[in-house]
Amino acid sequence: MNRARIFIAGLLAAILFTAPLAAQAPTVSEKKDVAIFALGYYGWAIPLETLGSIDQEIQKVFADLGRFNIIDYAERLSSGGLQQFIDTLKKAKEANFVMPDKFQFGEATLTEAEFNKLIGAFIIATPIVTEFNSRYNTDKSEWDTDIGTDVTFIDVGGGGSILGIAEVKSSGSDKSNQNKSISNAINGIPMQLQFEVPKIEAFQINTRVLAASGNEVKLQLGRNMGIKKGDEYSIMVSETIEGFKNDTERGLIQIKDVGSEVSTGRVVYSSINLSKDVELKEIPRLGVDFEAYFHAMSDGTDTVGIRAAPSRGFYGFRPYGAVQIPLSQVNAYNDPNNVVDYLGTIIPVNVILGGEYNIYARRFTLTPYAGIGVGYVHVVASPDTTTTTSQTDRFSHIGGQAYLRASFLFTRELPIYAEACYEYWVSMDGNFFNSYGGASFGAGASYKL
Repeated sequence: MNRARIFIAGLLAAILFTAPLAAQAPTVSEKKDVAIFALGYYGWAIPLETLGSIDQEIQKVFADLGRFNIIDYAERLSSGGLQQFIDTLKKAKEANFVMPDKFQFGEATLTEAEFNKLIGAFIIATPIVTEFNSRYNTDKSEWDTDIGTDVTFIDVGGGGSILGIAEVKSSGSDKSNQNKSISNAINGIPMQLQFEVPKIEAFQINTRVLAASGNEVKLQLGRNMGIKKGDEYSIMVSETIEGFKNDTERGLIQIKDVGSEVSTGRVVYSSINLSKDVELKEIPRLGVDFEAYFHAMSDGTDTVGIRAAPSRGFYGFRPYGAVQIPLSQVNAYNDPNNVVDYLGTIIPVNVILGGEYNIYARRFTLTPYAGIGVGYVHVVASPDTTTTTSQTDRFSHIGGQAYLRASFLFTRELPIYAEACYEYWVSMDGNFFNSYGGASFGAGASYKL
């Protein structure tokens, strides 16, 4: 009898001990079914010929994200039709709801079969144009177009509740054709949508550590959920305080390799010991590291610039692009060789393309990088004899740079760095421009977008 009591007591203790652990089991995301309506633009004078394949491009965004099973619809909802649709979804859950043969939502019409198919979907996405402004800009002598688009995500299983709204602002321009400026603005919608959708809490990927060894972890999910190299995940710890769940971020992991269902991550920093089933949560990013910098060259030339490198889809090697202004070349001048008798101001710009290789060590990164580029200047000239001014653009230099950078991840989004090496720019027109460059030193801060 005593042995039986001891066994039962031990069994109860084991159940009580493991019950909290089961409650704290990490969530692992699964693909969600989403039905995507066509882009609604009722009430706005958008030419049909400018729409092109925008519906397919929007669907491609959801496909590329990898976390959705997609159902597409040709119908287009207006803002009023969207609200009617949500109201009907809520009524469909009521016992006395009478199913009509057809459903009219503003300008969109759905049959009973189509409506039932939507009810079977987990989520419905409705992209609708909420703002449209296309006009001729006399200051720039071009057509400019601004479009605002809201993509509303409706939880059908939740009775028509709204999971979130992705707000997209896009712009386009063209020197001679208004329809082209409209088309360019529409084409900007998918790129921004790619960033806005993962920002919605319901669509962020949650996963778990499968195994940890040193500075690397294996985590569940890979290409099957759209995970890519360079993605970042927060290390999460959950606890219950007075009956309330509290999630705290305890570290950062960067994805270095992606398999079909398992990915490998680098531990950037962590305040806990990583082990099996530690929870990880996606950090939504546009996927670009953007920075502003200052370089001082040994010949006295100072440059300021901006630089961008894609992070999503890359790990060690990454391409980059930069635009910089050599400050010493910005000046008002007389033609040094009296080729033309005028006064003028030049605004020089260097455009650079190159590649970098990142060597990671926790928060520290060592990065050699090199690029080549071309310089051009915008000349504002005023002849001495009149008040008439003229503006021209001309290529001025070709050159390159090779740097070695050391950076430290100061916060989750902000690496700071210092760098040194060599940069030189050769004049393409010795009558007007001098060559410049030499050993170069710089510093700056990046921001992870």
